[in-house]
Amino acid sequence: MPDNKFHFGRLRMDLLKMKHELPIILANQAQNYFVSSFTKQGWDGQSWQQVNRRIPGTSEYKYPKLKGLSRRTSPILVRTGRLRRAVSNSIRSQTFQSVRMVVDLPYAAAQNYGDPDINLPQRQYMGNSPILSGMHKLKIKNYVNKSF
Repeated sequence: MPDNKFHFGRLRMDLLKMKHELPIILANQAQNYFVSSFTKQGWDGQSWQQVNRRIPGTSEYKYPKLKGLSRRTSPILVRTGRLRRAVSNSIRSQTFQSVRMVVDLPYAAAQNYGDPDINLPQRQYMGNSPILSGMHKLKIKNYVNKSF
Protein backbone atom coordinates (compact mmCIF):
# COMPACT_ATOMS: atom_id res chain seq x y z
CA MET A 1 0.00 0.00 0.00
CA PRO A 2 2.87 2.51 0.44
CA ASP A 3 3.14 2.64 -3.35
CA ASN A 4 -0.32 4.24 -3.49
CA LYS A 5 0.47 6.86 -0.86
CA PHE A 6 3.83 7.99 -2.24
CA HIS A 7 3.31 6.99 -5.90
CA PHE A 8 6.69 5.29 -6.21
CA GLY A 9 5.56 3.41 -9.31
CA ARG A 10 4.67 6.63 -11.12
CA LEU A 11 7.82 8.34 -9.85
CA ARG A 12 9.94 5.47 -11.18
CA MET A 13 8.24 5.69 -14.56
CA ASP A 14 8.77 9.46 -14.66
CA LEU A 15 12.48 9.02 -13.89
CA LEU A 16 12.85 6.42 -16.64
CA LYS A 17 11.02 8.69 -19.05
CA MET A 18 13.29 11.59 -18.09
CA LYS A 19 16.38 9.42 -18.53
CA HIS A 20 15.25 8.70 -22.09
CA GLU A 21 13.83 12.09 -23.15
CA LEU A 22 16.20 14.59 -21.56
CA PRO A 23 19.33 13.64 -23.57
CA ILE A 24 17.35 14.00 -26.80
CA ILE A 25 16.06 17.43 -25.75
CA LEU A 26 19.53 18.62 -24.73
CA ALA A 27 21.18 17.26 -27.89
CA ASN A 28 18.63 19.05 -30.08
CA GLN A 29 19.10 22.27 -28.11
CA ALA A 30 22.89 22.05 -28.55
CA GLN A 31 22.54 21.30 -32.25
CA ASN A 32 20.24 24.29 -32.75
CA TYR A 33 22.68 26.49 -30.82
CA PHE A 34 25.58 25.37 -33.03
CA VAL A 35 23.61 25.97 -36.23
CA SER A 36 22.68 29.44 -34.98
CA SER A 37 26.40 30.32 -35.05
CA PHE A 38 26.16 30.40 -38.83
CA THR A 39 23.25 32.84 -38.69
CA LYS A 40 24.92 35.05 -36.06
CA GLN A 41 28.29 34.84 -37.85
CA GLY A 42 30.01 34.32 -34.51
CA TRP A 43 30.36 32.27 -31.36
CA ASP A 44 29.17 33.25 -27.87
CA GLY A 45 28.76 36.91 -28.71
CA GLN A 46 32.14 37.20 -30.46
CA SER A 47 31.97 37.84 -34.21
CA TRP A 48 34.10 35.74 -36.51
CA GLN A 49 37.12 37.37 -38.11
CA GLN A 50 36.15 39.09 -41.34
CA VAL A 51 37.01 37.27 -44.57
CA ASN A 52 39.46 38.91 -46.97
CA ARG A 53 36.95 38.94 -49.81
CA ARG A 54 35.11 41.72 -47.92
CA ILE A 55 38.12 43.83 -46.94
CA PRO A 56 39.00 46.55 -49.47
CA GLY A 57 42.64 46.56 -50.46
CA THR A 58 43.21 42.81 -50.16
CA SER A 59 43.96 40.75 -53.23
CA GLU A 60 40.84 38.62 -52.64
CA TYR A 61 38.72 41.76 -52.74
CA LYS A 62 40.49 43.17 -55.76
CA TYR A 63 40.79 39.97 -57.80
CA PRO A 64 37.88 37.72 -56.80
CA LYS A 65 37.57 34.10 -57.82
CA LEU A 66 33.86 34.66 -58.45
CA LYS A 67 32.32 37.64 -60.17
CA GLY A 68 29.32 39.46 -58.77
CA LEU A 69 28.31 41.09 -55.54
CA SER A 70 27.60 37.82 -53.71
CA ARG A 71 31.30 37.31 -52.99
CA ARG A 72 31.21 40.32 -50.67
CA THR A 73 27.76 39.80 -49.19
CA SER A 74 27.52 36.02 -48.71
CA PRO A 75 27.79 34.88 -45.08
CA ILE A 76 31.06 33.50 -43.73
CA LEU A 77 31.28 29.66 -43.84
CA VAL A 78 28.01 29.39 -45.79
CA ARG A 79 29.06 29.56 -49.43
CA THR A 80 27.55 26.15 -50.28
CA GLY A 81 25.84 25.42 -46.96
CA ARG A 82 27.53 22.03 -46.71
CA LEU A 83 29.17 22.70 -43.33
CA ARG A 84 25.97 24.12 -41.83
CA ARG A 85 24.00 21.08 -43.04
CA ALA A 86 26.63 18.77 -41.56
CA VAL A 87 26.30 20.55 -38.20
CA SER A 88 22.51 20.34 -38.37
CA ASN A 89 22.82 16.55 -38.84
CA SER A 90 25.65 16.03 -36.36
CA ILE A 91 23.94 14.09 -33.54
CA ARG A 92 25.32 10.54 -33.52
CA SER A 93 24.19 9.30 -30.11
CA GLN A 94 22.49 10.62 -27.03
CA THR A 95 22.41 8.73 -23.76
CA PHE A 96 21.94 9.85 -20.19
CA GLN A 97 25.73 9.72 -19.74
CA SER A 98 26.77 11.61 -22.89
CA VAL A 99 25.73 13.24 -26.13
CA ARG A 100 27.98 12.64 -29.13
CA MET A 101 27.97 15.03 -32.07
CA VAL A 102 30.25 14.60 -35.09
CA VAL A 103 30.92 16.79 -38.13
CA ASP A 104 33.00 14.62 -40.43
CA LEU A 105 33.83 17.03 -43.24
CA PRO A 106 37.57 17.21 -43.92
CA TYR A 107 37.76 20.98 -43.35
CA ALA A 108 35.40 21.19 -40.38
CA ALA A 109 38.05 20.95 -37.66
CA ALA A 110 40.31 23.47 -39.41
CA GLN A 111 37.45 26.00 -39.53
CA ASN A 112 36.39 25.37 -35.92
CA TYR A 113 39.87 25.48 -34.35
CA GLY A 114 41.82 27.47 -36.96
CA ASP A 115 44.98 26.34 -38.73
CA PRO A 116 48.05 28.58 -38.50
CA ASP A 117 49.91 26.46 -41.08
CA ILE A 118 47.57 27.62 -43.84
CA ASN A 119 46.79 31.02 -42.28
CA LEU A 120 43.20 30.09 -41.45
CA PRO A 121 41.75 31.95 -38.45
CA GLN A 122 39.56 30.20 -35.91
CA ARG A 123 35.85 30.54 -36.62
CA GLN A 124 34.36 28.38 -33.90
CA TYR A 125 30.85 27.08 -34.41
CA MET A 126 30.83 24.08 -32.02
CA GLY A 127 32.26 23.43 -28.57
CA ASN A 128 31.81 24.05 -24.88
CA SER A 129 29.97 27.25 -24.18
CA PRO A 130 28.94 28.89 -20.91
CA ILE A 131 25.85 30.26 -22.65
CA LEU A 132 24.83 26.79 -23.86
CA SER A 133 25.53 25.31 -20.40
CA GLY A 134 23.21 27.90 -18.87
CA MET A 135 20.55 27.08 -21.46
CA HIS A 136 20.93 23.38 -20.63
CA LYS A 137 20.62 24.01 -16.88
CA LEU A 138 17.45 26.02 -17.42
CA LYS A 139 16.00 23.32 -19.72
CA ILE A 140 16.78 20.59 -17.16
CA LYS A 141 15.29 22.64 -14.33
CA ASN A 142 12.10 23.32 -16.30
CA TYR A 143 11.81 19.67 -17.35
CA VAL A 144 12.24 18.39 -13.79
CA ASN A 145 9.80 20.95 -12.37
CA LYS A 146 7.23 20.06 -15.03
CA SER A 147 7.65 16.32 -14.45
CA PHE A 148 7.51 16.37 -10.67
